[in-house]
Amino acid sequence: TQHTMGADTATALCNLLLLTGNFGEFATGGYPMRGHNNVQGASDFGCMPGRFPGYDFVTDDTVRARYEQAWGAELTTRKGLNNHEMVTHMHDGDLKSLYVVGEDMGIVDSDALHVQSAFEKLEFMVVQDMFFSRTCEFADVVLPASPSVEKEGTFVNTERRIQRLYQVFEPLGDSKPDWLIHTELARALGADWNYSHPSEIMHEAASIADMFAGVHYDRLEGFNSQQWPVAADGTSQANLYSNGQFHFENGMARFHPVHWTEPTDQPDDEYDLHLNNGRLLEHFHEGNLTDETPGIVFKISRAFVEVPPDLAAERGVQPGSIVRLVSRRGAIKVAVEVTDRVSGHQLYMPMHGRANSEAINVLTSFEADKDTDTPAYKELAVRMEMISADGTPPLKANNQRNQARHPTSGVEVGRKWDRDDYRRPPKPRPTGSGL
Repeated sequence: TQHTMGADTATALCNLLLLTGNFGEFATGGYPMRGHNNVQGASDFGCMPGRFPGYDFVTDDTVRARYEQAWGAELTTRKGLNNHEMVTHMHDGDLKSLYVVGEDMGIVDSDALHVQSAFEKLEFMVVQDMFFSRTCEFADVVLPASPSVEKEGTFVNTERRIQRLYQVFEPLGDSKPDWLIHTELARALGADWNYSHPSEIMHEAASIADMFAGVHYDRLEGFNSQQWPVAADGTSQANLYSNGQFHFENGMARFHPVHWTEPTDQPDDEYDLHLNNGRLLEHFHEGNLTDETPGIVFKISRAFVEVPPDLAAERGVQPGSIVRLVSRRGAIKVAVEVTDRVSGHQLYMPMHGRANSEAINVLTSFEADKDTDTPAYKELAVRMEMISADGTPPLKANNQRNQARHPTSGVEVGRKWDRDDYRRPPKPRPTGSGL
């Protein structure tokens, strides 16, 4: 999805699923893998700028009236801004203060230097996070928050499954759970908020949003879970559209044609390489959490770029060489890893790296998906300049990437089921799955 046409690509895949009958049955449908454990839950419960919990629109007068009655306040009819739009409004002078919760915008958002310069134009900025992040460096006030093991709550995964999480440790120092910080701040500003546990917040949302009508902490005890939409009696819906009915008046699904969108920031004579980028097994994103763990930093301590062998020979680089990667917006300095995991004029760089001197988003553009404003992280042309031919390889000799590979066709779970020592769990094997 991290392209200017990412949403259209997802829509085209949904069209294909519909055309081939892959909806409404067990093991069908599209399953977008999330990069974080509660991305789904955040959008489900109203973090999108134009939606209430349950994806009801703030512009829907009937829905808004329901929330106004429950909260005893008049609500705006206007959609808010997403973080991409906020950056533009900061530069334009229309947005003068910002409260960032659990997001390292200063290094995670694309075109990081553009984002950081926007922060410098703010009159007041608050950041609420677990560690002192790059974004915290621009803040007037920093509020220390607690991680999941130090609070109660719920997470929602991609299959719409709502699951409890339980507090294991007391919050460290002066840190507090997000919900408690918000409650105390609202009370200090004059609001009559008296939540004493996140279950009260969940039950309030369930009492207003039809999608979560039967969600209740009592039904989530232990390892129990619920899948939305949840009826008032607590019944979950495991498979969507299993009755063959879609959300149109005639109950039929509709195709949604899309058109080709030309990608941005493509290679040319000056910027002749395409730099793909993404996650790294050892680290969480830019390292905004895992850089605090010495054992992980020992495995991967710095940013690096993967260069194919033929290109490395052509440009005179080798494992450990230090190169400068230059895009149309900025430049960074990283070590080289020569590998056949990439080929041609394609490079790959993990997003790990928080300093501007090695951060991938110093290079990325501010271009974004035309429908969702998701940054076009994957559309990135660069040139590579030699700084030092000799150096220490970025990956240790015993790193798993340097070991022999043994490709398989998926997880091959059938091989486990066929073993003589395998004992099937009491739950029957699913039927109609094709396995």
